[in-house]
Formats: sequence, C-alpha cells, structure tokens
Amino acid sequence: MIGIEMDRYIRQVSVNDFGEKAQEKLQKSKVLVIGAGALGCPVLMYLTAAGVGTIGVLDSDEVTLSNLHRQVLYSEKNIDEPKALVASKRLSEMNSMVKVVPHFTRLHKDNALQLISQYDLVIECSDNFPTKFLVNDACVMLGKPFIIGGVLKFSGQLSVYNYNGGPTYRCLLEEEPDPLEAPTCSEAGVIGMVPGIIGTMQALEALKVVTGIGDTLSGRLLNFDGLAMTFTEFDIALNPNNLKIKELAEYDYSCPDYILKASEINAETFIEMLSSDNPPLILAFADDGNPIKSLAYEWDTLPLYELPNIVEGLPRDKDIMLLCEQGIKSVSALRYLVTQKNFDRVYHLKDGVSSLKLKK
Repeated sequence: MIGIEMDRYIRQVSVNDFGEKAQEKLQKSKVLVIGAGALGCPVLMYLTAAGVGTIGVLDSDEVTLSNLHRQVLYSEKNIDEPKALVASKRLSEMNSMVKVVPHFTRLHKDNALQLISQYDLVIECSDNFPTKFLVNDACVMLGKPFIIGGVLKFSGQLSVYNYNGGPTYRCLLEEEPDPLEAPTCSEAGVIGMVPGIIGTMQALEALKVVTGIGDTLSGRLLNFDGLAMTFTEFDIALNPNNLKIKELAEYDYSCPDYILKASEINAETFIEMLSSDNPPLILAFADDGNPIKSLAYEWDTLPLYELPNIVEGLPRDKDIMLLCEQGIKSVSALRYLVTQKNFDRVYHLKDGVSSLKLKK
C-alpha cells in the first residue's frame, strides 16, 4: 500500500483480524449494488469508504421527495435526478480511489447475466421480489455469492447466499409470495433508521465475503426488530436442487412503482369521480369488516384476503376504486389485481379514506 492509501485506511488496517492483506483484497474486488435506495445508500457509502476497488450502482429510478427521510445519499437539489448518476458522483467525491460505475437501468432477464458476470459479489437492495429472485437465479448460474436485505416498518432481515456451497435465496423462499401477503415499503412504510441498520450490516457481510475473514451469515437469516431492539436468527437449510438453475425465468414487473403512482387518485379527484355520471365501483378493505365512513359516504368493507374469492365477479369494463383507512391495503389490492389478474381500470385512493376526513 502506498502512503496515501495507508493514511486513508489506517484505522481498519490496524485491526488485528483485518490488516493490509484484507485491505488489498478489498481494493481488488468488484461489487455490484442493485438498488440505490434506502438499503443501497448505506451499503454504497460504507463500501466506498472502506476502499472496495470497483462498485457498480444499478438503479433505474429518480430521486423523489419521499426518498429523503431514509436515502441519505441524496438531498433536495437531487429531486428528479437519476439515483444511479447522483450516487455515483457522490461516492466518487467521498473516495476518488474507488472506481464507481453507474448502471442507469432495471435488472431484467436480458441483461442480468451480462451485468452480474462483471462483478465478484452482488448486494441486492431492491424493494421487490422479482428482482430478488432474478438476482438469485443469475448468481447461481454464474457461481457468484450475493447478499439480500429487506426492511418493512420497524423490522429488517438479511443473509448471505450462494457462498461456498451454502444455501440460496430459493432455499429460504421457493417462489415469490402473493403480493396480498407481502407489501413493499412503498405500501406499508418503513422507519428510516431501519434500512440504515440493515444496509450497514449488508456492507459488513460484504467486507467479510470479499476478504474471507470472520463467519458470514451464510445459512442463517438474521432478523431485526427495531421496536423490541432484538436480533434473532433462523437456520436456512440447503436444498441442492436449488443449485441446478440452467436458465433465467421471466419475472413479472408489470406493476412497478411508476404504475402504482399513475393509479393513485387524490381526495379531490376521488370526490369528483363519485359525483360523475359514471361513478366507479368501490371496493373497501378493513380487517374487522366494519363499514368505513367519511364525509357523507359509508362503504361496506371486506378483509383483504377475501379479494381472490370475488375477483372473477369484478367488471373489466368499469373503473374500480380501491379504498382502505390509510391507503396501505388498497395498494396491495391494486398490485394483486394488476399483476396477477391483468386488470387495467383499477385505482386506489392515495393515503386512504383518512385523506377525505381532512377535506371536511
């Protein structure tokens, strides 16, 4: 190591179990981070600071105001700018010794193998299951280790997969969960500090994988409960059949966030739709089955899990408006109807019926 490198990394090089050899391995490594959002930001920042040689930043989204409470690489001046480009610029400013490569694209079947093959390790930081399964399949085919993290509300989890013959993500989940049972952060929300914690631990696991020091989370799922401030572990058993993937499947991205955004209806527009000559069919959801009341309106409700039982009777030639109290269940219902049942005239009330109460 040259003098300037030693000065920059001296605090981690001086750790007995780390040293110059581990630092040199970091500087020769190539890591691809998929998703430069809430998890990706701390991953990118800490790996850049640690001195990973090449970091790929893959993200197709632009910065929005709602990102800023948890995506700490960005500021208000970056709104509407591509995350991959903004992040790459910031990271290069943090550490000019690191080569940062922006990939302003979405990972999909046609580019996954080509992109991932350029890197030694993949860190999956997206907010959707199709990407996680695509990363799994591509990494298994290429023999690449990968780290997946996930967060929701006050909780998070992570593990290391396909590392030294260990379990894959499909050993944990054989297939994508039903969207009605697996809301995303955009639907159910997340406390900003939680992805900071999980993302930092993903970066630490990456450092261990790249340098070969310590025990990784391979074969173990680490769960974090921020409300109780507890960590628990669960074993992940290897299914050898999951190591035999020969081709990539076509994963369903038919309802990404931009489609959800386009299907949002605000309170003013919703009230106009109700008073129109052709009002929408209303589907309202509540766990307890009690009616939802707001303004001069009252709607009968059903539990979200009942939606598959009535879907065949829903009209496809009429607008359908989905309601719930806070706008969380309605987004899950929207994702299900669009991705699983191919409805195209379905909308949901942004922020739920609670937004109507503010209009009194």
